[in-house]
Amino acid sequence: MWERKMARRRRNALKEIAFDKHDKVLFPRTSLRQFPRYQQARRTVAKLKRQVSDRRNDKLQKLTTQLVQDFDVIVVEKLNTQGMLKNHHLARAISNAGWGKLVTMLQYKCDWYGKQLIMVDPKYTSRICSACGQKNHQFDGLSQHEWLAVREWQCPTCGTHLDRDINASQNILQRGLAQITPIKALA
Repeated sequence: MWERKMARRRRNALKEIAFDKHDKVLFPRTSLRQFPRYQQARRTVAKLKRQVSDRRNDKLQKLTTQLVQDFDVIVVEKLNTQGMLKNHHLARAISNAGWGKLVTMLQYKCDWYGKQLIMVDPKYTSRICSACGQKNHQFDGLSQHEWLAVREWQCPTCGTHLDRDINASQNILQRGLAQITPIKALA
């Protein structure tokens, strides 16, 4: 709501600046700083955005602390957030989620608490059966958009019925557990 108010007040202020300039007013207004209602809306929007950002940061801090305290090894996929931001339909939601910040917090907290964070390449994690390890070649010819529409599939090798997201998370966990490096015992 306040973003729309700010945009409307900015438009009106710019119209008045153009009007003053055109009519050669004695004391023309030349900048947006001379419009107190626009400045008020700008400050309110900045305050609301700051509050949302603070809440997000607080939630991420609490979540990452809980994860690091509860688990010795944390496995996450390497997300290409820059590539995902190119999708204009999802860009705002992805940037608001703060995935990069989540991974950064996990990294420094794992180092701090002496825990292990493993980053896994997510390539083909949803196309490989987590039960038998075979890649499903039925989906090789599909475009990315068509593949994303497939939510569930049946493994042609072992016959297991798989949900794409759960299967991918199980494969990421398996790949991460395969990369675990033993931690030296404290002596």
